[in-house]
Amino acid sequence: MYCHKCGKELPQDAAYCANCGARVGGYTPAEYWWGRWDRDRDRERHRHDWEPADAAWGALRAVGFLVVIGLTIARFPDVFVLILRYLESWGTYGYPVLPPSALGQVIVFFLTAGGVWGLVSSGLRLAFSGRLRRPLRDIVGDVFSLYVAYAFAQFYARTIRGAGLVLAFFIGLAAVVLVNALITHFVPRRRGTRQETTP
Repeated sequence: MYCHKCGKELPQDAAYCANCGARVGGYTPAEYWWGRWDRDRDRERHRHDWEPADAAWGALRAVGFLVVIGLTIARFPDVFVLILRYLESWGTYGYPVLPPSALGQVIVFFLTAGGVWGLVSSGLRLAFSGRLRRPLRDIVGDVFSLYVAYAFAQFYARTIRGAGLVLAFFIGLAAVVLVNALITHFVPRRRGTRQETTP
């Protein structure tokens, strides 16, 4: 028997390759049923698909979000007081309530600024790296952030009620899950590669 990954000859009863550590042999029906085979395969693919540039893009995105947090605090210096008062209101009412207008302005600003920065950084990564799937997923999340900011703005403008805001949030969340599933299934990880099919 030979390792399917590195080609080293292995004993017939080997479960793992002594050379590269890859799993060899079959999976039990339970392991296959619960997706262990898929997770192992995806983890192995991701390990070989990672590049140092991925860390640089992640750092760029993180630095941008730190700047967004800093801008939010600079624009709303009392943001922490507003958050504490809002959390105290949970004790007053006995359950979570929608944030008051003052905190709502902070939320709308933060989600809008974060969504815009996310779109810029994801667009740059899509344009200048060979990646497709990860930037597209990030773009979906950034659009969702802008969508939630818009829904909050409509709530505080009294265009929609609290129930409408909650409904809009869950509709948007369902759309994100659906679009991400489509991206995962139909979009290759990199440009110029065919989508791999599950055996």
